[in-house]
Amino acid sequence: MKVDRRARLAARFRRQEAFSQGYSPLYARLFGLVAAWLESGADPLADWLVTASAGRQTLDVTLLLAAGLHREILADHPDAASLATYYPSVGGQRSPTEPAFAATLRQAMWACRDRLAPFIQTATVQTNETGRGLCWTLPFLAVGKSPWTVVDLGASAGLNLVADRRTYRLVDGEGGSFLLDVGAGSEPQFRVVCQGELAPLIDLHRQRLPSVVRRIGCDLRPFHIQSQRDRLTLMAFVWGDQVNRLARLREGLAALEAVQADSAPVGLFAARLPDQLGQFLQRHLHDDAAHPLLIYNTWITAYLSDKGMSLRQRLNAWAARQRRAVLWLQWEPPRDGREPVEEGWCLWTADLWQAHSHRHWELGWVHPHGKAARFLPDLAGWLAFWRAN
Repeated sequence: MKVDRRARLAARFRRQEAFSQGYSPLYARLFGLVAAWLESGADPLADWLVTASAGRQTLDVTLLLAAGLHREILADHPDAASLATYYPSVGGQRSPTEPAFAATLRQAMWACRDRLAPFIQTATVQTNETGRGLCWTLPFLAVGKSPWTVVDLGASAGLNLVADRRTYRLVDGEGGSFLLDVGAGSEPQFRVVCQGELAPLIDLHRQRLPSVVRRIGCDLRPFHIQSQRDRLTLMAFVWGDQVNRLARLREGLAALEAVQADSAPVGLFAARLPDQLGQFLQRHLHDDAAHPLLIYNTWITAYLSDKGMSLRQRLNAWAARQRRAVLWLQWEPPRDGREPVEEGWCLWTADLWQAHSHRHWELGWVHPHGKAARFLPDLAGWLAFWRAN
């Protein structure tokens, strides 16, 4: 039996509700209410959302609706003034568990619908979770001192390409004791709660990140920051009760601005993944082959038509032909039938093509926003390999 569009949307909002439980009470409530309206009988607001989101992937719709509402709030639009009182991002202190929240949300969605609809139809989800920069900076500590070129697949605005200018503090999940800081920032900006195989992290404590000679990224629609409106749009994709994440985003914007005046500024280019991966790599990486190459991606395969299967095939074929070392780091949902250790977590993997050989490591499991990780035995093997090479 074919499931209709409305039912698919409702199921996706329910999944988002489950994922955000205990992490974002505001958005768990928002997603749950929208799911309930979609699951109900005749409902003009649900009918509007089904029509307004026609043609968009259901996962995108959940994020675009939430971001569209948050942008109205950040822009201080009168139609969203009542809803803003529930959003800590603008100083709101009311709880989404209040009975009045449901009616307030409905009123704001309906009042803003003429601006929300084109946003849902045309905007690209911006996943500038700057905690995800740990994906490449932590493993990068082990690889020696040679300068590298760094490439972000699905770069959005490119903020994670300057993650080496931030500082990520890793702490033991058992007692909260300090493990190590990663990055060159003056003060820790992120706190990552770690479990699993932690002993190898101690070996990285005094390591420094190698230098980066070039930073480039690709995206279906690269987000070039040119105005305050652009900044508001990026901020809107941060969930409205995640005040610390919003502060980290602002710091990321400042770091990006500083790097743009540096010797290795960020370059962003349009490419449709996975089809145009080879074209992007060939066009933009042919002139610096003297430097080893680090490629990374975080939570992009969910947006690809084949969930990343052909991305792996294409990158594997391209990397195997390179004379220089090519390192590929990923935070992505497992695609081999395994269940993650926690709902929604990603598998942290590393692939290295070097001297006509290919190696693969599973470094750990990680929350997609980078707030927690559980390291696997391969982390020790990763460090041992680089010590010997």
